[in-house]
Amino acid sequence: MRLKMWLPFILVTLLAFTKPSFAQEANSSPIRLQLAWSHQAQFAGVYVAQMRKHFEAEGLDVIVFPGGSALNPINELQIGNADVAIAWFNNAYQLSKPDKPVVNIGQIFSGSDLTVICRISAGVFSAKDMNGKKIGVWGVGDQDIVMELLRNFSIPSNQVELIKQRPDGKDLIDRNVACATAMNYNEYWKILDAGVPPSDLIVIEPEKYGSVNIEDGLYVMRDRLQDPTFRHQMVRFMRALRKGWADARIAPTLAAQQVLNYDASLDIRHQVHMAQSVLELIPKNNNEFGLFHLDSYGKSLGLLARVSPNQAIDPSLLWTHSIWAQLQKEDGLAKPLSEATRFYVAAIVKSQWFTLLIYLSAFTFALSGTLEGINRNYDLWGRLILALLSGLGGGTLRDIVIGGERLHFYYVKDIVYPTGILLIVLSASIIGMRYRGFHHSALLKGIKKYTDIIGFAGLATLGAMLALAAGMPWFWAPICGALSCAGGGMLRDVLVNQEPHTFKGVIYEEAAVMGGLVLTAGLFIANYFESSSTPVLLTVIFTFFLIISLRLIILKYNITYPVILGGPKK
Repeated sequence: MRLKMWLPFILVTLLAFTKPSFAQEANSSPIRLQLAWSHQAQFAGVYVAQMRKHFEAEGLDVIVFPGGSALNPINELQIGNADVAIAWFNNAYQLSKPDKPVVNIGQIFSGSDLTVICRISAGVFSAKDMNGKKIGVWGVGDQDIVMELLRNFSIPSNQVELIKQRPDGKDLIDRNVACATAMNYNEYWKILDAGVPPSDLIVIEPEKYGSVNIEDGLYVMRDRLQDPTFRHQMVRFMRALRKGWADARIAPTLAAQQVLNYDASLDIRHQVHMAQSVLELIPKNNNEFGLFHLDSYGKSLGLLARVSPNQAIDPSLLWTHSIWAQLQKEDGLAKPLSEATRFYVAAIVKSQWFTLLIYLSAFTFALSGTLEGINRNYDLWGRLILALLSGLGGGTLRDIVIGGERLHFYYVKDIVYPTGILLIVLSASIIGMRYRGFHHSALLKGIKKYTDIIGFAGLATLGAMLALAAGMPWFWAPICGALSCAGGGMLRDVLVNQEPHTFKGVIYEEAAVMGGLVLTAGLFIANYFESSSTPVLLTVIFTFFLIISLRLIILKYNITYPVILGGPKK
């Protein structure tokens, strides 16, 4: 009887506790995706992800909105009509504002298919003949590419007239313009289908002239990424979209047919051809899908800064790898360094000042090997072998350990290394013939001592950087740093049947190991500052001078291992 009395109260209590979860499920809003253009096979991966229920499998309800000539996807994003927009980087750069910032969270196309098509019958026989002509553009960033082309061909911008063109190349077909921007996968074929003979067309590919155009990418409002729930949705959205494009690659004809579910009036033959062409722009490696390439970003930004600078925004805030990186982490593919940090490290390694430092480092050790050969009365060939081992041996061992993209060996691709070492051997040998015993002079010993310290620091820093940039586990960074600066000397000592002196209590490689650990820690911190290369640069500079300081302190105070650990007896 008492149970019957309490039963209603218990049921009400349970409903009170369960109501929030039910409400959350019922109020979960769909993801509104705004396409960059009208329904077509350019977005085949989206349609396949819908048809194959990849979005649904990720717990997402995605609504797809078509675009068109009268609609800008970035504007739709900014006014709140869309949650995600597929757009070009140029377009986002132009329209992003401090109060309405947009950000690229993932790149779909890894290349560009934008061209400028001109009619020979309109008097355009080469790109330079665009001078004085009317050029049709869409106004979604393609006008910037046209302006850069004009600059490359020394055509004043006021000598051409840019006209907002109609879809499908109609203005070029109707001779309203002499040239028009077009996509190889779309308008080019529409122009041919309209009866314009290929013999009347010249096709100008901007990328051949250094004009990089970052095309279809995923953009959201930057402030929305502060919401963990939205970020998680975007990770799942990118995963589902990746699956959709992977399925489209397997069956492009079936993928193109899905477009007809959205617009039955489309020509299936044209859509199949478009799908096949667009798939060439989709990364074949699924792990790279969604990655915003910073090298393309840098080139594109240089173009935009010249053509249409937007002083109101910080362009480094127009992209983020956070969504892609989280997807990599969930796939078990995360690397010690973020993609941005690896890019900044690679940029430093390729920089002119760092390259000169590494040349100095290698040549310093090569000189050491040459002097060892002179001391042992080796002939010219023997001196060259010792010099090559000393200057390049450590880097060779390091690259064997790293493998992958470090092969072929750096000195095979860069002739400066073997050529410079050969000149050092010849120069030292000629000087030795003229001034016997020069290598024992105090001046040469002093120069060699300090250049050796600088070279040691440069190679140790380089080795640790390359190991981390290659995606190796963090503990390999100090090992590769030590190999880079000491491996050549050890190989040389083995060749001359001499025990490495660094194994006899002398503290040498340990300084490189310490530097490698500091570099690793600094780069891990730099991972949190993806939009700036400054933390990476400061870390590299600090590591370089730290290693120099350690070597100077060790030499000044003659610090060695204690006798109990194998150090020399006093």
